[in-house]
Amino acid sequence: MTLDWTVIWQYREEVAKGLWMTIQISGLSILFSTAVGLSIGGLRVIPNFFLQKILGLYLDVIRNIPAVVKLFAIHFVVGLDAFAAGVLALSLHQSAYIADVMSSSLNALPKGQLEASLATGLSHAQAFRRVLLPQALRIAIPPLSTQFVQIVKNSAIVMLISLEDLTFVTSHIQLETFRGMEASIVVTFLYLLIAFAIIVSMNLIQAWSNRRFQ
Repeated sequence: MTLDWTVIWQYREEVAKGLWMTIQISGLSILFSTAVGLSIGGLRVIPNFFLQKILGLYLDVIRNIPAVVKLFAIHFVVGLDAFAAGVLALSLHQSAYIADVMSSSLNALPKGQLEASLATGLSHAQAFRRVLLPQALRIAIPPLSTQFVQIVKNSAIVMLISLEDLTFVTSHIQLETFRGMEASIVVTFLYLLIAFAIIVSMNLIQAWSNRRFQ
């Protein structure tokens, strides 16, 4: 089969719009899922039996419901528009895994960090924000990179509610021109570029944090 790359040039505007949609959906989902994951992960280390049971149940439910089911429920049942439903579904889905990453990172810190911080006169909130969280984030950067890339990969599900992301554009080109192979190759490359940008950015953040805390 001979590949015809001119079809990609003909659909360059659609591909560019699909790339921008994927970046928007992924970027906002990364921000919101991180915020929720950090909050829940921080609460997971509080030694309160009932709180831990509630949080554990919440995380189990979120993890075991497929992302696409969340997407359909939020869009078709709750009634949010497609863009908001996509961001919320991806954010909720990945926040459960980010919460596990953060709670594991906090538990990996040397024992006595909290007590030492409180002994200096800091409140519990100040100790968490100024002492525990910065150290935990350094530990969490590698697994967080994986979670962020997973959000980009999962963002393809938004095509199911007619959001014109990269995967939607690939399907559109295939239906109109039967040149899905060319579209798939280009779109795969664009997904890899986004993932590469995330990994490089997280590595730079980790290098900066290592220098700062040396």
